[in-house]
Amino acid sequence: MELSPNNHTLTLARPMVECAQCGKHLFAPEWSEYLDARHVRHLWACEACDYSFETLVRFPELKAA
Repeated sequence: MELSPNNHTLTLARPMVECAQCGKHLFAPEWSEYLDARHVRHLWACEACDYSFETLVRFPELKAA
């Protein structure tokens, strides 16, 4: 039996965020602000290039059953 690295797929536990300036992977935001039930704002700070930026996460509206 021969194992080939091409037979494997990498599955991440959660999406990775990349620095908007240098592209380095960031693992956790510096802080998060819960704006309401559907919106969360994150502040990211890159240790590699000292760049900071924000992202906004929008969750879908839950429909009543």
